[in-house]
This record gives sequence, C-alpha cells and structure tokens, in this order.
Amino acid sequence: MTAPREIVRCVSVSKCYQTGARGEVWALRDFNLSCAEGELVCLLGPSGCGKTTLLRLVAGLEEPTGGEVRFEGGLSDGSNSNLGFISQEGDLLPWRTAIDNVALGLEIRGLPRRERHQRALAVIRRMRLPESVAGSYAHELSGGMRQRIALARAWCVHPALLLMDEPFGRLDEPTRHELQHELLDLWMANRGTILFVTHSLEEAVFLADRVVVMTFGAEVTTWRVPLAHPRDRYSPAFLDILRQVRRSLAGRASDATP
Repeated sequence: MTAPREIVRCVSVSKCYQTGARGEVWALRDFNLSCAEGELVCLLGPSGCGKTTLLRLVAGLEEPTGGEVRFEGGLSDGSNSNLGFISQEGDLLPWRTAIDNVALGLEIRGLPRRERHQRALAVIRRMRLPESVAGSYAHELSGGMRQRIALARAWCVHPALLLMDEPFGRLDEPTRHELQHELLDLWMANRGTILFVTHSLEEAVFLADRVVVMTFGAEVTTWRVPLAHPRDRYSPAFLDILRQVRRSLAGRASDATP
C-alpha cells in the first residue's frame, strides 16, 4: 500500500523576533512536524507557544529564522495559491458581498463571473446558509455566518492545505459544534489536509486524526485519535479517549479547555 503524499514538512524550524523591551523572543525552536495528504492535525497548547507563528510560516507569510518549511515538496514562500488560511475573525473583505468573498479565489484564477458565482453559491448552500446571504456584507452577518462564509471561501478552490487558526474560538457552543460538523463534512468529501489550531482539548479530539501538543516553541506530545469519523462526542469511547488524553497531558497543556 502506497504511503500518503507528504503535504507539509517542518524541519528544525526556529523563529526569533527582535523586540525593543524584551530583546530576542523565540516563538519556535527546532520544531519538527509533518502532515500527510488527507490528514487533519490539531495543534494544541498554551497561548504564546508558537501555534499561530507556525501557521504563518507554513503559509509563507513569514520566513523562519532557522530550519525550513516545505509545502508540497518545495519551500513555502507565500507564492503558492494551493492553500487556504482562516483566522479567528474570518477576515472577510468588508467591501465585497458574501458571494464575492467566496468567489475570490476563483476570480484570482481567472474564472468568468457567471461560473465563479455558480460555484460559490453551491458552496454557500453546502454550508447550510440561505441563498439570500449571498448578497450580504460582513457587517450584516452573525459571527457564525461570517465563519461559514470564510470556510466556504477557503474550500471553494479545493486547496491542498487548509490552515485554521482558532476559527471557532469566539463562537457560542452550539454554533461551534455545528461548524465542527460542517468542517468535517467538507473534509470527508474532499480529503484535503487541515492544520487546525485550538485551545480546546475536546475540539481537538473530536476533529483530529492526530493531536500535536506544543509548549513554548516545541512539540511535546503527539496523540493519534483511534476513532473513525464522524465521532459522537457523548459516546463512552470518545469520553474515555478524552479522559486518557487529558490525564496524559495534565500539566503540559494546562490552558486547554475541556
């Protein structure tokens, strides 16, 4: 059986920032990580341990101080359009309607307006949003709707890699659970690779094939979740694994919420 293609590889990656008050601040030191095609990996750890920095390095938005970040076999330098990035805020362009936000990647690829709007509208429907949302602007949408549109925009171009930086962290629990299910539906239908940052241990165990726990710049523990998708977060098997992971990581991921 052929091994899955490697999408991301971080080799001894370090990132140092020069600050006026604190001098050198190391966000990452000699960090190593690989993600295979079709894998959903959650990064878990305390604030300031380098999770967001790692996503920005993988996206090519910043350069490492040391080591290298490879995406689809080449160095990640920000020029590859085959990835998506979703932040906690969603970062919708406020001067574009929802459908034009979703169609942005297709527009960049040169698709005609009619075709890109048809494809964008299909993804909006897939996100269980009414078609009337298509003509709305970001300020007219709820937080959950904005994140659905951000997810639709990223997935509309079927990226090889989707980077997600606590995308559901500011949502209420029912909306967060709905979006977790919708993310998994999209992922299972297309099987792109997802690198997902969270502070929630339950979210990580619910979503991930593999949970990578970081603490101040380094990988501490990798935990593979032995449950098939979709998962029932109230099942005895899920709750047992959650307890096992929580016990294993006690004291090393102290700000992960249950």
